[in-house]
Amino acid sequence: MPGIRTSSWNTPSRWFWLVASVALLCYLPVVLTDRAVFGIRLSNMQLLNLGLSQVNLMLIAMLGALSLNYLTGCAGLISIGHAAFYAVGAMTAAITGSQWGWPFPLVLLAAGLAGALAGVIAGLPSLRVRGLYFVLSTFAVHYIVVFAFQEYQFKFFDVVGVPYKPATLAGIDLSSPMRWYFFLAPVVALVYWALKNSLRSREGRAMMAMRDHELATTSAGVDVRFLRLKAFGLSSAIAAMAGALYAYYLTNVTSEFFGIQFAIQFIAMIIIGGMGSLPGALVGAAVWLLLPSIITGVASQAGDSTGLMRVLLIDHKAQLVQVIFGMMVILLLIFAPGGIASMGTKLRGRWLAWRKK
Repeated sequence: MPGIRTSSWNTPSRWFWLVASVALLCYLPVVLTDRAVFGIRLSNMQLLNLGLSQVNLMLIAMLGALSLNYLTGCAGLISIGHAAFYAVGAMTAAITGSQWGWPFPLVLLAAGLAGALAGVIAGLPSLRVRGLYFVLSTFAVHYIVVFAFQEYQFKFFDVVGVPYKPATLAGIDLSSPMRWYFFLAPVVALVYWALKNSLRSREGRAMMAMRDHELATTSAGVDVRFLRLKAFGLSSAIAAMAGALYAYYLTNVTSEFFGIQFAIQFIAMIIIGGMGSLPGALVGAAVWLLLPSIITGVASQAGDSTGLMRVLLIDHKAQLVQVIFGMMVILLLIFAPGGIASMGTKLRGRWLAWRKK
C-alpha cells in the first residue's frame, strides 16, 4: 500500500543471517568451554586465547558502553563519572542482596532504580552549567560515590571487600560461565533493542536534535531540561544494573574497582567503536575487553624469542597493550572520528555501490 514501508527484515536473506548469527552465538560458549568445534580440538591460539569468562565480562562492559554512548554520543552530555553508577549498582546489590537477602531479580530492579535516582541527581547541574563545568560536576559525583562505597565497605565488610551471594534466577543458580553467558547475552540484546527503538521515537529524535543544536531544539518547543534528566536517568539505570551484574559475577568487589580508570575505559570504548553509534558501543567494548587477551596469547607464543620481540611481548606486555590502545584512539580520532562503526558503514556503502555496477 502507498505510504507503508515494508520492514527491511521481510527478506529471506536477512532472516537467514539473523538465524545464523543467533545459532553462532548459541554455539560460541560450547566452543570456548570444550575448546573444540564439532569435536575437532582447537589450540589456544586458534581460539585467540579467549575464554568464556572474558566474553561474559565483555557482555557486562557492553551494557556500560551502550548506556554511556546513549548519554554522550546520542544526547550530547559528556560524563566522566560513569564508574560512579556502576558503584551505585554494586552497593545497592550488596545492601539488598548480601545484607537483606532479596532475590536476584529484585536486586537488579533495585539497582536500576537507585541508578536512575543517582543519575537524575547527577544530571541536575546540566540545567545550569555547560561544557567543562558540567564535566567537572560528573567528576565530583564519581569521587563522592566511590567515597560512599568505601565507607560502606569498611563499616560492614572491612578490607576484604564486599561479598555477593550466588545469583539465582527462576531456581537456576548462575554458578557457571555458560549459565551466565545465556543470561547476559539476551540482556545485552534487550537493552540494545530498547535503546535503538528509543532513539527512533519522537523523543529520541528530539534528544539527538538537542545534541546537534540545543537552541534550535528549544525554539521548536522541546523541553530540553526534561530530556537531559531523562537521558541521565535511563543511562544511569542501565549502568547501575551493569554494576550489580559485575559485582555478582566477580562475587567480591572493593571500592578500588571503580576508580577513575574504570570510568575512562568506557569513554575509550565509545571512541573506538563510534560516538553516537549503538553498534559501535558493542564493537568498542569487544575490542577493549578482548584485545588484551589476544595480545597475551601472542606473547605466550613468543616465550622463546629473543631481542626486541621478547622485550615487547614478554617483558613489557602491559605497556604494549596500553600503547596499542593509545595509538588506536589517536589514529581513529585523526582518520576515522566516527570510530570503527563509521568505517564499517563506509565499507558497506562501497560494497553496495560495487554490487549495483
